[in-house]
Amino acid sequence: MIPGPDIDRGEKWRPFGGRVTARRPGMLRWERHFAGTPEQVGAARTFVSELFADAPFAGNAAWITGELATNAIRHSASGRPGGTFTVALCRWPTFGEIHVIDAGGPKEPRLPGRDPVGAAIEEGDDLPESGLGLYGIGALADHYGTYRHRDGSRVVWARLRSDRSG
Repeated sequence: MIPGPDIDRGEKWRPFGGRVTARRPGMLRWERHFAGTPEQVGAARTFVSELFADAPFAGNAAWITGELATNAIRHSASGRPGGTFTVALCRWPTFGEIHVIDAGGPKEPRLPGRDPVGAAIEEGDDLPESGLGLYGIGALADHYGTYRHRDGSRVVWARLRSDRSG
């Protein structure tokens, strides 16, 4: 599902108001640490697929996790030797959230303002080599965002509703 040009992606991409604790009624929370290597992206996707297996958004959640884990390895200190990233999942009766926590880096993730492939075709440019994953996350997630912890680590998160097919 690719959003049309009338979707306001800026409204969906907003900072998440802090950490989520597992003490809320009806919420389940899981967390797992992964080595910051490309081989661990598949393990992260499997982790999410298994825990969200009964959710209608399981496939989208696994894909989003793969994109965020890849970005953590490529664009943060998580990809350096000995680096790690963490995947935290929160599940409520009506939605689920994926949080990928990386070791931080110099740049913040930015969602493209419009479809990067459509823009390149429209302008006769070469197809872009970056920005496609975040655009895809924007198309699949109901809400998503990023924030930093005081220690410099970064969290990128996405929320998927259960009443949407995935």
